[in-house]
Amino acid sequence: MKHTAYAATMQGLWLSHDDGESWARLLTPTGGFYNEARCWCVEAHPMCPGEVLVGTDQGLYRMNPAEGRFDYIPSPMDSLHILQVARDPNDPDFIVCGTRPAELFISENNGESWVRAPLDAATECWFINTTRVTSIQFDPRDTDVIWATVEIDGVFKSEDRGKSWTLMIHGLADNDAHDLVFYDGELGRDILASTEDSMHRSMDNAVSWLQEPTDVAPFVYYRSLVQVGANSGIVLASVGDKPSGETGMVLRSTDVGKTWQTIALPHPPNSTIWGFGTHQADPDLIYFCTIFGQIFQSKDGGITWAKKRRELGEIRMITWEPQDMDTKQ
Repeated sequence: MKHTAYAATMQGLWLSHDDGESWARLLTPTGGFYNEARCWCVEAHPMCPGEVLVGTDQGLYRMNPAEGRFDYIPSPMDSLHILQVARDPNDPDFIVCGTRPAELFISENNGESWVRAPLDAATECWFINTTRVTSIQFDPRDTDVIWATVEIDGVFKSEDRGKSWTLMIHGLADNDAHDLVFYDGELGRDILASTEDSMHRSMDNAVSWLQEPTDVAPFVYYRSLVQVGANSGIVLASVGDKPSGETGMVLRSTDVGKTWQTIALPHPPNSTIWGFGTHQADPDLIYFCTIFGQIFQSKDGGITWAKKRRELGEIRMITWEPQDMDTKQ
């Protein structure tokens, strides 16, 4: 599938239009923001082709595909690091952003106005000094329910579109939470949570958690989780030796994490695998990035991988969307 890939890096947002083979940034004078701004996250929405959102250390930006540039979105987050951006799958005007320190900001009108959500997460912590939001997800069963993970403060859940939040950490061996996946099967719901201290599972919608160490990986630092297809039992997990680390691994499960297989990679990762990039248009097309700049791609749902030649310094997020030939990107 012809697509555009995006990599949020500590030297700006990079774009690839040729299957990840070559990468370039927009020019500062015409691109809309400084092309060496630190970019922490990038989000593509299936209902808004070309209009990716980018969180930086200089504010929030939206790609204007007609102009081939980014437009600045005024918000109360300009002095914060915008680490996560999520939009309601059914209503892209509803935007949730997560920052460092760990705060959530919500817009119900496509960024015209913002409110600070009462997350009430810790703002300081002993290990990384300042907490940060590591993931935001709309519940696949009910998008009025929103989930967030915070490093280092745990898993948070809202049942009223962000107006109130509950900390869900009973049973977590470590509150350094990174990512979540949800599976709703015939026997009920499974939620997997990746943490600094192995994988955790909940079978009661996060009321309680059970630690599930795996014997296929020599490490316990689990970072990113992703499902291969909606409500799929196929799950990919990244695990590394530490943050930022010197090596990493990809694990693949076909039974919602009950068993895992180590996936062979064509080149040793140079650091922890920081994130996977997927799109519903083709669940089998997946990217992952290491935090120190390597990019890998799979076209078979994460079974086999190819390393891309180009490396991009520090990468914090990678994603892709189908290529719209009418845009000027």
